[in-house]
Amino acid sequence: MRGLMLLLLPALLLAQRPPTSPTGAFDRELKRNRFGTWLVLEDEGAAWGAGMRSALDEEPMILLNLPLKVVAGGKKPDALAPVLRERFGWAKGAHWALVDAKGRVKAEGAETPMPGALGRAVEQAGISSRAQELEAFLRQNPDRLDARSALCQEYLAVATRRTQKALNLPGPTPAPSEPAPVKPLDPEADLKIWAAAAQQLDTSLREAGGAPDGSLGYLLGLRIRRSAAEHSPSMIAVLTRHKATLEELLRRSPESFATWQLWIAAAQKCGGWPLQPLLATIPALPGTPPGFWPPQGIFEAYLKDAKARSDWTAIREVLEPRWNDLRDGVLDGQMQLGNNAISWDWGLGLLLETLVSQGDIGAADQALNEAAEVVSWPGLPGKARDLATRLNRPDLAARWGALAAKGR
Repeated sequence: MRGLMLLLLPALLLAQRPPTSPTGAFDRELKRNRFGTWLVLEDEGAAWGAGMRSALDEEPMILLNLPLKVVAGGKKPDALAPVLRERFGWAKGAHWALVDAKGRVKAEGAETPMPGALGRAVEQAGISSRAQELEAFLRQNPDRLDARSALCQEYLAVATRRTQKALNLPGPTPAPSEPAPVKPLDPEADLKIWAAAAQQLDTSLREAGGAPDGSLGYLLGLRIRRSAAEHSPSMIAVLTRHKATLEELLRRSPESFATWQLWIAAAQKCGGWPLQPLLATIPALPGTPPGFWPPQGIFEAYLKDAKARSDWTAIREVLEPRWNDLRDGVLDGQMQLGNNAISWDWGLGLLLETLVSQGDIGAADQALNEAAEVVSWPGLPGKARDLATRLNRPDLAARWGALAAKGR
């Protein structure tokens, strides 16, 4: 019981916390954005949010790379709208402002935000970007790898926004089943947009001996994955140049989560480096338990690769022992699974799909029945039913959908 209370304590404390006021939430949001926030208060007939986002992709606003907060006013205002009107003296109509971390207005306007007016606002406000501060810091501390990695991430973010504008790329959308061919930037645009990011990435990887450690490498890999680097020949050249070094690092230290994340990001941006040939050169340690290879850093990418090849045997060899260990831990009282505690897409759901695809319906039924006993998740039967429907197994859909999820 004591262990269960310890597991529930964060949720209990969260439930006892009083609701956050709009003012308090807004002030905390401003403090998190130390370099400033663009603010738009819309009104009837003045839906400025989309126009503001477009204007912020112009120079020099894009260099600041500051967040934008849009608040609805008019007849159906957000709860924050009256707070902003009272605080900033905006009696009526729509307004925009550049606000610092302390909530002070550095520049504002009551007309449709246009690039020219916003550019003058940036100049008058004298707000520096994080990239500018990092550049100055590195001039004084050239050996700081954390600063170099952070600067590279800033350059990647700005270059991505410039690329989206130059190629008229859509915003974040669900990945299509058949990805569209990547359109590369022409050499002149590539050099203008990506030269600084490519040079900084090359320096960061070289000075880090191939890959930054720990959170530095993880965050850099995450930023590369979210970037539009696949459209940049210069970025692809840098990543390709460091491929051999990254792979040698992984052969020496296959448990390096950060290095795997960098390799995965680079592989995606360079058109897809094959995973299996690399893993074939990295043997597991003697005595590695079933299901614990490949290492955690490549786990999701390994499953995606195996699923794309319909290699259900490889997926089962990895997922089944992991599920059994998790189930046994709950049954033995060593852990407690809460609501939706299992990752469905790359855990139980994929295991069930694997077992059905192999024709082992008995094992699939057993795994799902065990999950219903140990997972406190009312949505489990519905998820299982939807999976069976997608697999064109109406018999399983009916049986799994009627399952009673009990939990422990």
